[in-house]
Amino acid sequence: MRKYLGIVLVGAMAAFGAGCGDDGVTGGTGGTGGTGGGGQCVIEIGLDSDEISEDTSWDRPECDYVLTRIIYVVTPDGASDPTTLTIAPGVTVKGDNQSALVISRGSEIVAEGEVDNPIVMTSSRAVGDRDRGDWGGLALLGSAVINRGLGTCGGATGVVCEDALEGLEATEPRARFGGDDNNSSCGTLKYVRIEFAGFEIAPNNELNGLTLGGCGSGTTLDYIQVHRGLDDGVEFFGGTANISHVIVDGMGDDGLDWDQGYQGTIENFISHHYAGRTDDPRGIEADNFGSQTNIEPRSNPTLQYGTVVADPADAQVDQGVVLRRGTWGSLDGLVVEGYRQAGVDIRDDGWVTGWPTNLVVRNSCFFDNDPDYPTDTNCSLDDSEDPPVTTGDSDCNDFNATPGSGGEEDEANYFPEDTNMADAALMNRIEDPETSDYSTAATGGTPNYAVGNTSCMGAFAPDGTDWTLGGWTAFPVN
Repeated sequence: MRKYLGIVLVGAMAAFGAGCGDDGVTGGTGGTGGTGGGGQCVIEIGLDSDEISEDTSWDRPECDYVLTRIIYVVTPDGASDPTTLTIAPGVTVKGDNQSALVISRGSEIVAEGEVDNPIVMTSSRAVGDRDRGDWGGLALLGSAVINRGLGTCGGATGVVCEDALEGLEATEPRARFGGDDNNSSCGTLKYVRIEFAGFEIAPNNELNGLTLGGCGSGTTLDYIQVHRGLDDGVEFFGGTANISHVIVDGMGDDGLDWDQGYQGTIENFISHHYAGRTDDPRGIEADNFGSQTNIEPRSNPTLQYGTVVADPADAQVDQGVVLRRGTWGSLDGLVVEGYRQAGVDIRDDGWVTGWPTNLVVRNSCFFDNDPDYPTDTNCSLDDSEDPPVTTGDSDCNDFNATPGSGGEEDEANYFPEDTNMADAALMNRIEDPETSDYSTAATGGTPNYAVGNTSCMGAFAPDGTDWTLGGWTAFPVN
């Protein structure tokens, strides 16, 4: 063994008989972007330490970089520059059970693959034995503004909020995120695929495929696939980071999720359900913050050109889009298809305070959802009361139990759900988008997310270019 930047390098078995590189590690033939590895040398990360605290490069695509535990990239106190982990095109990073890669606040990752030579982060199990939740996934933590739903920080208090990332130990200082710099950077991800992530630390306490906690607008996130994760695909906890050309497929819970004051932009995205495993898997699930729905900064992202679809065989799926708990936002040019409860469901006082100026869904096509969007014609709002109260129907929410009935707490019992989605000014349509066959993703084939109806937009709008092609995406079953 040889130590290199605090990392132990372990050569492959002598049976391979391959030559050695300059650092003495057994060389190999390397892997391909499609299969996610296959190199004949192994570089094990974390045998001596769970921390990378100086600039480090993972630049040998012929080797597998294996995370043996949760690895934190940290910038030492007093350092003038952030610690940067740089990952080269074609490199495969594999995670053992209970491992994850966390870019701690003040540090950065630069992982720039190429369209035909992506960076792959996947399970360390052998191909054929991999499954959702095999490892934790990738988390980027930054110093942009978040909320915590507390009167002691955020908003007009002038006190900076920070929080601990769910899925990690609450007392772990390297898992903290949030600050006061919305222009800050967590680094760069480009042509990166993340597979089989979402390790469950405790019941209902999982990491996501890709987690962004308080990342600022200086972060670059482009051409990213999160494939077959156990929990959410991509989740934003506050911050202002933007993401584009992102595909999330085969997730166990939600495709895209935001809360805690997220205010970035999500463009050209796909959320595809075919393997839901929770009791409420959704294409998009959006919050501001729990019961403190009006806390500031309020979640208020911009979404443009998205395809949110579910396979009919996935009976677990609930709603395509749930906007609740005070979130605002602008959702424009979506295709939502195949969800068993609703295409879009708007809840809580985000509707009361936001619709349709600060919270709006427009220029979107809904098809084969049950229903495409809910209406409750017997529910009306009396906003002379504080909080507003309903008249007519005692339960103005179609999908949660009435309080006191013994079921789930009703999150939306004080507003009408007839959100006028079909208002002519919004240009929403209940219309077949004529999508191509995307069902093959569930069996390892290459899906086609094209939209044939020119009245509908979706992920490839406005010019119709299929940005998932070129070799950087893959859909392995295991």
